[in-house]
Amino acid sequence: MCRTHRSWHRKFAGFNLWTALYSSWVLGVFPFIYVSRTRKIRRSRLLVGYGIILNVVIASVVFQNYAATEPAGKEEIFKRNPLAHQINQLHNVLLLSTVFVVFFRNWWMSEELGKILNMLLDIHHHHFVEFDSSDCKDFDNFIIYKGSCIVMEIISTINIEIMMVPRYSLRMFAGFLSLLLMQLGVLLVCMHFHLAVIFIYRSLWIVNRKLLRLVNQLNVFRATESTRVHELHYLYERLLELNLRIVAIYDYQITLLMMSLLTNNIISPFFVIIYAISLKNPVTICIGLKFLLYITTKLGHFWLHIAFCELAVRTNKESARILKLFNDIPDMSTDLERSITDLVLFSSHQRLKFNHFGMFDVDNAMGFRMIIACALHLVYLVQFDYMNL
Repeated sequence: MCRTHRSWHRKFAGFNLWTALYSSWVLGVFPFIYVSRTRKIRRSRLLVGYGIILNVVIASVVFQNYAATEPAGKEEIFKRNPLAHQINQLHNVLLLSTVFVVFFRNWWMSEELGKILNMLLDIHHHHFVEFDSSDCKDFDNFIIYKGSCIVMEIISTINIEIMMVPRYSLRMFAGFLSLLLMQLGVLLVCMHFHLAVIFIYRSLWIVNRKLLRLVNQLNVFRATESTRVHELHYLYERLLELNLRIVAIYDYQITLLMMSLLTNNIISPFFVIIYAISLKNPVTICIGLKFLLYITTKLGHFWLHIAFCELAVRTNKESARILKLFNDIPDMSTDLERSITDLVLFSSHQRLKFNHFGMFDVDNAMGFRMIIACALHLVYLVQFDYMNL
């Protein structure tokens, strides 16, 4: 029964991966094709051109039909509270900047990204392909979480649009569909980063299991080849290097996406306060639940990004704990002891981390601080503008 559930779970995770791949190709945000003969991916100029043309067309449709997709309730809010109008304009600038930077960096850095992905494929085919990773449950779980989070983002956006836009027209549907495609494209680009992180996590997980096997082998047979330690040292070093390069590629995209998610959770409650309290409009249970879904989805998406990074960092810390087990093994050969010492020294000075622009580490502590800051900013807005409420 458990084995059947596990098989279904892996298939569903694979379905999420295939869906993300084909959706990325359709929206032109993954300009690579896989060459089975060389087991490598190749950057396609045709896909790059297709992606640029398609997303420029989508953006132009969004701008042409922007007025038709604006909720009617916003006009009342802006008339009642000029500060809300100014904040909305600043937020629109942030969203436009996010879309432009995400797509531009995605195409501009695609050649470097292709090299990194080929290195990950090369490591997998040469060192990990024969290793049974079926016990790596978090790998499948987080892929499913990410796919579900994107689906919930789209559903919550549709709910809010249906709730706030009573005037349906062809221009509204065209603008709203283009807006959804643009949002999906941005979310898929950021999903590529999270998938790269989760594949690095699985590689580190396999390295840790190989280290544990080595410890058990030394405890039983009291001997092993130092070349196996050299191989694990090489893999460990390469994975940390690839992680740094991936973080550098996605610095701007991920930071802007996190800012957009958090500012949504400040501005949306502020607008609801004006709409319900200042304008004295009734808020039904249905509207309240849809708004709660919208806020929860944004917050959950923000925290999922932190969870991806924390998972990889925890696995890296586990490597240090496993290496301490070698201290309990006596009578090791000189070469083996030297190899293990080199690996211990390297792992103690080089740790996996997710640091954007050298300014802040992505971890649970940072996430809590940002959520508290959002709540405080909402309080400041209400206090600052209480005369207009």
